[in-house]
Amino acid sequence: MPAIRPRDLLTDALIGQLHGADLLDEAGKADPAALARDFGLLRDAGYLAVALPRELGGLGCTLRQAACGQRRLAGVAPLTALAVSAHLYWTGAAADARRSGDDSASWMLEEAAQGAVFGAGHGMPGKDLKFASPDSRCGQDGAGRFEFRSPAALSSLTPDWDWLAVHALHESPTAPRTAVLAFAGKETGTYRVARELPAGAPSDVFTASAIGWGCAVLASVEFSAARRAFRQAIALAGVPQRKPEAGGHPLDRWPVAEASLRLDTMKARIADVTHPWPLVPEPGPDLGGQQMIGVYAMRREITEGSVAVRRLSAQIASVHGTSGQGAIAAR
Repeated sequence: MPAIRPRDLLTDALIGQLHGADLLDEAGKADPAALARDFGLLRDAGYLAVALPRELGGLGCTLRQAACGQRRLAGVAPLTALAVSAHLYWTGAAADARRSGDDSASWMLEEAAQGAVFGAGHGMPGKDLKFASPDSRCGQDGAGRFEFRSPAALSSLTPDWDWLAVHALHESPTAPRTAVLAFAGKETGTYRVARELPAGAPSDVFTASAIGWGCAVLASVEFSAARRAFRQAIALAGVPQRKPEAGGHPLDRWPVAEASLRLDTMKARIADVTHPWPLVPEPGPDLGGQQMIGVYAMRREITEGSVAVRRLSAQIASVHGTSGQGAIAAR
C-alpha cells in the first residue's frame, strides 16, 4: 500500500467544506471564526501532523510533499493555507533536527503530537521568516529571562495557537550580539528559548531547516494563490486556454502567455529547493552559505513573480470588461 502524502488528506470532500477565499470580510481582513473552522477541519483530518515522525503519529513527510500539499490547499483556501504554514514549517524543522540526532527541539514534536499548535509571532504582510532582522530586539530581566520588544511579535494569522515563535537580536556590552529564537506559551505566559546563536548565517540543522521549510512552504502558498487568481481571470474573461488561431485576440498570446510562463518558472524554482531537500540536512558551514542564498533567492523570486502574475491577471480581466478585477487582485 503506498504511503499517504499530505495532499492525500485533502480529499475533495474536505476541500468542499473549506471557506476558500470567503474568509475575507468587507474590510479585506480574515474572518477569525471562519478561519478557525477551516483550521479545525484540517486538524481533524490529521493535516497538522504531516511533518511529525511516524513514531509520533505523523506522516514523516518530506519538504517536497509538504509543499505539494500546501499548493493544493492554497488553490482553494489561500488564507487557510497561509494560516497553517507556520505550524508545518516549525514541526518540519524540529523533525529534521530529531532525525539528525539533535533532540533539543523534540519537545515541539511531542507537544504537536498531543495537539498543540505552533504559530509565528510576526503575522504582518511581508514579515514572514523575520529571523532576527535589525529592527527586532530583545533584552533580559534581572532573572536572565528574555523580553521581546519587537512590535512584529504581537500578532499571528494562526488561530488557537499554543506556542508562538518570536525571534530577535540580543545585544550586550559584555558579550557578542546573538540571535534568539523562543516560543511563548499561551498557557504559561513564559518563553521557552529554542536557539541562542551568534548573529549571522545559521549553522545548525533546526535553524537552517526552519528557513528552508518556511521559505518553501510560504512560497508554495504564494505561487498557488497567484495561479488561482490567474485561472479566475481566465474564467471571468472567457479567454481560451489553448493555442490561438492566426489573427486571434491578442490576449490569447499576451498577457495570458506571459502569466503562464511566469507560473511555470515559479513552480520550477520552488522545486529547485524542495525536491533535493533531504530529510536530514547535513550540518556544516554550507547550511548558512550557498544553500541559504538559494533558498532566500527563491523566496524573493516567487514574491516578485506573484506580483507580476496578479498584475497580468488584472489586465486580462479589465480588458475584457469584467467586474472581477478587484476581487482577483485581493486574493
